[in-house]
Amino acid sequence: MCGIVAAVPDYSVQLDEVTATQLLDSVPEPPAADPAGAAAHAGLTGLLGVLVKDLSAAVALHTEPTGCYRLTVDATLRTRLQARVDGHTAWLDALDRGLDEGGQVLDPEQLESVQRLAGQARDLLWTIANDRIQVAERVSRLARGGLADVNVGRACLAIDATLEAIDRLEVRGRDSAGLQVWVTLDETDRAAAAGLHSGRTDPSYGHTAVTLLDRGLTLVYKRASIIGRLGDNVAFLRAAIEADDFLHAVLAMPSARVTVLAHTRWASVGRISEANAHPVDSTTRAQGARGYATAVLNGDIDNHLDLRETLDLPVDEAGITTDAKVIPVMLRRELDAGTDPIQAFAASIRRFHGSFAIAAQSDADPDRLLLAVRGSGQGLYVGFAPACFLVASEVYGLVGWTDRYLRLDGAVVDGDGEHGTVVALSRAGAGTLAAVERFSVLGRPVPVTEEHVSTAEITTRDVARGSFEHYLVKEITEAPSSFRRSLRGRIVADGEHLTTVLGEASLPRKLRDRFAAGEITELLFIGQGTAAVACRGIANVVRPLLQPAIAVEAMPATELSAWGLRPDMSSVCIVAVSQSGSTTDTNRAVDMVRARGAAVLGIVNRRDSDLAHKSDGVLYTSDGRDVEMAVASTKAFYSQVATGSVLGLHLARVCGRLAAELENTLLHALLEMPNQLAELRAQEPVIARISEVALRYPHWAVVGSGPNRVAAEEARIKLSELCYKTISTDAVEDKKHVDLSAEAFILICAAGTPPGQVRDLAKEVDIFAAHRNAPVIIVDEGMDVPWATEWVVRVPAAHPVFAWILSTAAGHLFSYHTARAIDAKADPLRGALAALELSVDNGQTALQDIERACTDLHPFLADAAEGTMRGVLSSDTALRLSDAALLLRHGGSLVTAPRVAADPIDYTRARITGAVDELTRSIDSVKHQAKTVTVGTSRGDSDLVDNPLTRAIAGVGADPSTMSYSVLVALRAFARVVDHVDGATRYQLGWSPQRTTIRVVRRSGVSEGLPSRAGDGADLSGSKWLAVQSRMVRLVRGARDGRLVLLVPELTGARINALTLLHVGLHDTAEAAHLSEILDATGTRLDEIQATVTELDSRFDVDSLAKLPVETVLLAPVDEVARSIAGSA
Repeated sequence: MCGIVAAVPDYSVQLDEVTATQLLDSVPEPPAADPAGAAAHAGLTGLLGVLVKDLSAAVALHTEPTGCYRLTVDATLRTRLQARVDGHTAWLDALDRGLDEGGQVLDPEQLESVQRLAGQARDLLWTIANDRIQVAERVSRLARGGLADVNVGRACLAIDATLEAIDRLEVRGRDSAGLQVWVTLDETDRAAAAGLHSGRTDPSYGHTAVTLLDRGLTLVYKRASIIGRLGDNVAFLRAAIEADDFLHAVLAMPSARVTVLAHTRWASVGRISEANAHPVDSTTRAQGARGYATAVLNGDIDNHLDLRETLDLPVDEAGITTDAKVIPVMLRRELDAGTDPIQAFAASIRRFHGSFAIAAQSDADPDRLLLAVRGSGQGLYVGFAPACFLVASEVYGLVGWTDRYLRLDGAVVDGDGEHGTVVALSRAGAGTLAAVERFSVLGRPVPVTEEHVSTAEITTRDVARGSFEHYLVKEITEAPSSFRRSLRGRIVADGEHLTTVLGEASLPRKLRDRFAAGEITELLFIGQGTAAVACRGIANVVRPLLQPAIAVEAMPATELSAWGLRPDMSSVCIVAVSQSGSTTDTNRAVDMVRARGAAVLGIVNRRDSDLAHKSDGVLYTSDGRDVEMAVASTKAFYSQVATGSVLGLHLARVCGRLAAELENTLLHALLEMPNQLAELRAQEPVIARISEVALRYPHWAVVGSGPNRVAAEEARIKLSELCYKTISTDAVEDKKHVDLSAEAFILICAAGTPPGQVRDLAKEVDIFAAHRNAPVIIVDEGMDVPWATEWVVRVPAAHPVFAWILSTAAGHLFSYHTARAIDAKADPLRGALAALELSVDNGQTALQDIERACTDLHPFLADAAEGTMRGVLSSDTALRLSDAALLLRHGGSLVTAPRVAADPIDYTRARITGAVDELTRSIDSVKHQAKTVTVGTSRGDSDLVDNPLTRAIAGVGADPSTMSYSVLVALRAFARVVDHVDGATRYQLGWSPQRTTIRVVRRSGVSEGLPSRAGDGADLSGSKWLAVQSRMVRLVRGARDGRLVLLVPELTGARINALTLLHVGLHDTAEAAHLSEILDATGTRLDEIQATVTELDSRFDVDSLAKLPVETVLLAPVDEVARSIAGSA
């Protein structure tokens, strides 16, 4: 996982002057009205609406190049503007407090509008404060106060925007980073620059290297750091850029025009070194090269070793071993052959195998940035900012300056089957569609229109990590506020008791009435992953309140779509839970149940999401856009549980099954939960200390009983995601019957354990400990019993119905700190590896030099020998490290591996790197990342048993769900070309050793009036016999009556027991894909047609089938079909 960022500003746009007064006045004075008072009347929505409109205009003005420049050079303006932003923020904070503390002051619809508008206002204020004012301060420091004119400001702004985007993208990889400034200059300025850059030419394109070109120059800044924190690399690059006198002198030249290209790397090919950091250039030792190019790469060039041979580029060329090196060298070779730059780039891309994203630039056209994406798993986004293109490999790399972007699709297939997209961005017109040229990998133009432009749904406020080391811990910390906001306006005082309020948009009156009337008899909560676990928790809360009148269940959406569907689901209400609202598994299940009459409510975090549009009513969690950056979802879980619990309590009251006293008690318990979640953070040092215990045990388990089974399931997910472990879950009492002898680390979720069960729980812990397991128990404060373990996590005592939420929260913290503890074990190895690479870079490659560099390896092995990593470092990796240590200490005399003598440095590096990789836990991202899973089990075969033909078959008593897959595939294919079904006849088959008989058992439609020799039974013969023998669906035209019928054999087990005949009419024409699908599904007819066409010396194109009548394609003699195709060729 790596990150690409680029900026291409346009210097040709005529700019309108923007004054300091205009910028300041664009942000209105904060509202004078007290927000608590304003909340009591409907004018609040209008007030916020006007504020959002004004702030939107202000952001647009501050985004214009002249606005940015004015803000950068005027510190007083920045101070006054920040004061206004702070005033608005304070007013919105007071509004939030009023909504949380003041009871019901707005109806649900008004509250939703207020929260939506307040969120938009906060986004805009954040943008002004952080993406404009703070940016202006950084740019001023970057330029060292030397912003002579707006063009210098544009250049510095492009550099800053690129650095900030790389800083955000570092969460996807950070072992090295690089930033290149390509400056085009006229002849006069180039000559001046040539006299200033002496001593900075570097064939390895290392840190601060300068390359002088015919029409300008490039400067590059790099850092490789195996050890470090997020943000360290960007801070280093920024300091180097600020200190570079030569750069500032060049930027101040009148003709200077910049393109900025940057990259953050997580090395997969090539060692971690400055030379291997991207960008890389086309410089080689070979003579005669004329052109020059640079490039960055996400992903891998799988055939780079073969390409190196083709390019005469040895692997150790200038110490550069990254696969990215072949990109600029290949591009330069194509350019030297005289190829147009875009076509040269496309030709180069065609030579590369793998899944990748590339950005490149060449001196053949330095004012054009070249982009390519090929295969799956990589992406590039082109952002449209005022007079500037911004490019990033994640959308959140763009949103500081624009929310409009074009996504490059690596799976686009052109007519010749080549995957991938090539895009060229021109400086002239940058920031507009007119300056975007898109091509297939074969170099064919692919037009781009406004329809291809998307709008981002996040801002930099969503992706700001603040002072937290990881996004995950930030989001765990935010869980109490997410929970609280999910209750906002939905719990109100009704006299002396609390009650729930849900508006029409959340629970429509029609559906509310159906619950009250008893028409809804099943309530089913569905989701995927963490959302599915939240569903189980919600169901546990709701089930005792609604049963037996309403059956309450929870299951993964995929289980519902695969096993839980039935033809009539009109008495079912589905509650679909999703963080993003775009999870394919969940949304597909929703489509399928809606088609069967089920009502659907959505619990979702994102407004305007697919799920929100598919649902009859929507309950937004938190404020409706509580974004999570970490792959492992945490705060969304709590807000989903809070929202689902309110919904369940409200439905119980609607159904008349909830006593006011119980409702009051449970709602008070929900309102107390945010504070209890916040209090739990006091236990974090204890949890962090205990987490190191897990590293000693190869086997892990999480257990819980009753409601805590949900906590155990969710803790298991987070431990698995963050620590890369397969972990079992069981009921506490069942564990001893399953795998007690594994001697495992066992996390016991037991918050809220009833007093009558505490002694039994203590006995189970005794058993675990007695059998050399390592139990860690999560219990309520005050549950002071003599536990048979020293590892006890005490959480605030909560209502028993909701106490499991605190077990979950402790499990989340435990998962985070365990992953950190695993990752920290690799630090000595990272230090050894960094020292090894430094020694190599300095030319100190003797064995004794490497041994001195890798001194940290020995204490690491001593630590491992104590068993502190027995659960996270494999034995073979430990043995390989031991071999490396022996090599270094004894000169290889005790090591017999054949690779050692050939290259002891590579031998040592490979073993240390392998161990580092095994222990690395990135926490915010994971090995196989899937934050918002928009691909998944889409149930694309759902129409196998639900299409017009299967419905006609079911109408005469057949059961499509018992038919063979091949028959159902054929029926689905035929359904796309059948215009109508006029009737059906179902036959029962009788089997005996002497004969097979057929008898009519049921008819419908036109079949009811037709005579049949099988009415009282007859021998199986003719086309029906052929259908049974072939076990295929067959389309035939009756020899006697000329009727067009479809014969469908019903295979049960190994025998066909029935046959259904459908009277059908066909469409006149159909798509070639649909026709070929039928031909493929029913035999070899497509192959026969192709063979006959080619025998006639014609080229066969499947698309030619669409030119013929459907019946001709499916029933006419093959040679007749072939002649028709050949004649039209």
